[in-house]
Amino acid sequence: MGTKTLNDIHNDMKQLITAITSFEQNEEGFQICERFCMNSIKHHRFLSINSNTTKEAIKALITKFSIHGKYDVAQKFEELVNMFLSSFDFEQHPQYDLQWYLLTLLLELSKDTNQCDLESLKPTRGECTFNASGEKEIETTEEIDWAQYLKEGQEAFFNGYKSDTESEWSDNAEDVPDLSTNFQACTNLTDTDKAICIATTTEKEINTLSAALNEELKSRNWLLSNVQNTWWNELDWWKYPVKSQFCDAYLCEIWQKATETDCSNCGTLGEYLVCRELLWMFYVPTHMVVFQQNEDKDFCIRPDISVPSLTAVAFNSILLPFCEYFSMIHEIEQFGVEIYSKENSLYKKPPLTYEAYNAALRQHLMKFKNEIIDIEKNLMKQDETFTFLSLSTLLKTHLYNIKILYEVHQRAVSDWKIHPNWMCASKLLSSLYFEMQKSHNRKRSNICASLYLSSLNVYLNIIDTWLSEGRFEDWRGEFIIVRCLNGTTSENNEQYKAFSLRSLDSICMEDPIMQFLIKKVQRMGQSIELLVSLDRITDIWKINTVNEIKMPLNDEFYCKLKIEIAKYSMHELKEGSCQENAETSDKYDDDVERAIIQQLTEFNNPFLLKALEDYIPPELLKTDVTDVCCSKVKRTEICSNNLFERLEKVSDYILPFRKILESILAEILVSRYNSASKLVKNIMSEEYKMESHLTLMRSVYMMEAGHIMSKFYQKLFQEIECNQMWNNSYYLSCILEETLSQKWSDLSSRWSVSVCSTYTNQVLVAVDDITLHYAIGWPINIILNKETLIKYNEIFRFQLRLKWALWTLNNLRFCDLEGSKSMCNKNKLEQFHIRRIESLRFCLLHAITSIHTYLSGQVLQNLSLVFEKSLTQAECLDTIVSVHNEYLQKVYEHCLLTPEYDDLMATVNNLIEMCSHVRARWNYKKLMFASEELDLLESSYTKYHTYLALALHNAVQNKDANYLTGLSSAFNCSMSYV
Repeated sequence: MGTKTLNDIHNDMKQLITAITSFEQNEEGFQICERFCMNSIKHHRFLSINSNTTKEAIKALITKFSIHGKYDVAQKFEELVNMFLSSFDFEQHPQYDLQWYLLTLLLELSKDTNQCDLESLKPTRGECTFNASGEKEIETTEEIDWAQYLKEGQEAFFNGYKSDTESEWSDNAEDVPDLSTNFQACTNLTDTDKAICIATTTEKEINTLSAALNEELKSRNWLLSNVQNTWWNELDWWKYPVKSQFCDAYLCEIWQKATETDCSNCGTLGEYLVCRELLWMFYVPTHMVVFQQNEDKDFCIRPDISVPSLTAVAFNSILLPFCEYFSMIHEIEQFGVEIYSKENSLYKKPPLTYEAYNAALRQHLMKFKNEIIDIEKNLMKQDETFTFLSLSTLLKTHLYNIKILYEVHQRAVSDWKIHPNWMCASKLLSSLYFEMQKSHNRKRSNICASLYLSSLNVYLNIIDTWLSEGRFEDWRGEFIIVRCLNGTTSENNEQYKAFSLRSLDSICMEDPIMQFLIKKVQRMGQSIELLVSLDRITDIWKINTVNEIKMPLNDEFYCKLKIEIAKYSMHELKEGSCQENAETSDKYDDDVERAIIQQLTEFNNPFLLKALEDYIPPELLKTDVTDVCCSKVKRTEICSNNLFERLEKVSDYILPFRKILESILAEILVSRYNSASKLVKNIMSEEYKMESHLTLMRSVYMMEAGHIMSKFYQKLFQEIECNQMWNNSYYLSCILEETLSQKWSDLSSRWSVSVCSTYTNQVLVAVDDITLHYAIGWPINIILNKETLIKYNEIFRFQLRLKWALWTLNNLRFCDLEGSKSMCNKNKLEQFHIRRIESLRFCLLHAITSIHTYLSGQVLQNLSLVFEKSLTQAECLDTIVSVHNEYLQKVYEHCLLTPEYDDLMATVNNLIEMCSHVRARWNYKKLMFASEELDLLESSYTKYHTYLALALHNAVQNKDANYLTGLSSAFNCSMSYV
């Protein structure tokens, strides 16, 4: 929008604001309007005006004026609109549809036409002109009071009505009484005078009233004289009239006179009235007449009140125990009020588990209140005498239930506004479980069970949504498992560990049901999360059979619960044999109906279905087989609303709820989601070649493929000992890739070698700085993670040391000891030294070979066979991970790499290092004066060999390390130096 055009619009806008609002430019209202208008013009994103809508609005306005009888205004308005449209050539204006924009603006500004002053349109000289004076004063239009306007003539109608015989057109208005004055006089009377208000009116005045008003006043008079609530306002002085010949009925009055107490300070009520209010208090605990609430929200008895047959102290002591239950009910109800309070809508939300618990709690309260209503109905009938004693007897059982609810509520509920939601929800479930387990009677146990099962619904819904649909929906943060928001991607093995356990209360750690849920759900949820990441969650149900019913977890839980608790009911067991025949017949009918529907749907002939619609139930024609089965299942569902009643009817003893709950949860969780575990294993095995990767790891790191890895480590040893630039990671990676490509050409590029900046030609020093890396993507890195690769590398380095020791000993040539002289020309000392070092070589070769044979044969091969067998039997990814970790840990332990075998491993490393000393002296020139060195080597070997024999024997005997039996036997043999 150009600057000049914008300035013109700005100037016109100022004039328009002044014309409409009469604001001056220096006023605050003018500046506000100016900013708003210019903002809307600069940044508007509205569509073009609809000219047809504007035309229809103008026509509707003209019609409205005509309906209201303003024909001249309608005609003049239409003329002005036409004059405006023809006064300017709007088609040549750059703004499209400018005339309709302006007319729409005027219509919007004058939208509220019902308050406009149409009288301002006064005709002048035969024409209608608008009174558009430039005066600034604003004339206030008088609004019409439609209520009074519609009542106009009502008084005249009743005033003119005298009797049925008199004419309704009579002008005799002097005898008509002022009804409003009479009624006002009646309403200004006190409650006692209202009863005689109608009696004081003369018969002549009554005859003048309408029959409807007469009936209304009679009803009002009857209510004032019969409703038993007048004593509320008269309690300070009112005395309940007693007519009895027994002096005990006047005990309150007699006691006051005997104690010289002012009788006027204590009001007396009938026992019936107090009983009624007592029952009302159980229904709605609030501040009433007899029972009142103090500043601490505790209920008490009004001190200056009693019944005629009791003193005030005795009256107070009888009713005071009920106040405790009023406080209990009030506190339980306040818990629900705080949960649904609108004040908390912008702050922290309570856990849904608390809402479910509160719903079950209110059901128990509502049952109690319904029983109170039944008692009150019997009290109102007066068929029998109700006293405080009889009423207390009736309420005893019901109040015991209230006490149970309150005690359980106090122990189970925490302040959800302070504590985290997961802490509150988990503590609630565990507390209810232990209250249910530790209950000393059946009623208390059943009440706790009903509250627990109702509260468990929320957790079951979260589990069902997560495990069946792959959505972890914990909107209130109350579940025991939480998603770790660490920003991990799907290509990271941490995706599989994206869920962790929350920090729970100590009582939850002792709850077996909670621990069962933690163990089962977390493991299954990880498999589901993997399927979600792979976008394969919909394949879960393809593994199931076609006719399997997909039931919500909640419904299945209650169906199983119904079946399980029925086992403890003798009544249902007797009925089971009678219902068995009916169930088999129903099953047969269902199978027949299902077969018929299947055949009809295969034909896909709507005319045939139409012809047979009289012979087949219509609900079967509209639903498929699965819908029919689901509808039958829904009819057999057990609702959580009647849990307590059903538990009460099942058995006269406390049910074993722990056994029932554990068996049900184990059955529905394991049976429902075995398909997910199988699907995960199939995907990992068939699509991601899991077994091939694991075999490759053993072949390379543990050197099971010895014919291939021997080429790599022999060349590696040569490069370390001969080439000073051997520590080039890229160079070693190329050697490894070239070696592995002979068998694994498609996977060789995944391998690499990293070396620290070490400059040495000693293999034993260089081996500690060599690390093999295997680049594997997700989800295989769930199994081959960083921790497992570290262990694989430690095993690989140990293997390299043994391989180097054997390679070194086997490469020692006997010709190097003889030199250029023949054996016969050597003196006996030289020959003796040669024989000593050769014997030492054979001893080292025996020791190193024994360790290598133990490692390669007994450990790696045998454990690999066990691992492959366990891998084929694993049914889920979690089992695969645990089996692989267990296998790797066993190999790590059998290779003596655990901390408990540090001394053994140090001795083995000393034997390996001795090989380098033997090789350094494997020359006849160096043996000329090496007698002391040979003595040291022989004594060291004897010491190492003896220590290994004793240590291995002790490990087999004391540490239950039976796998070291073969190695121990190899070192128990008698050597030349031992």
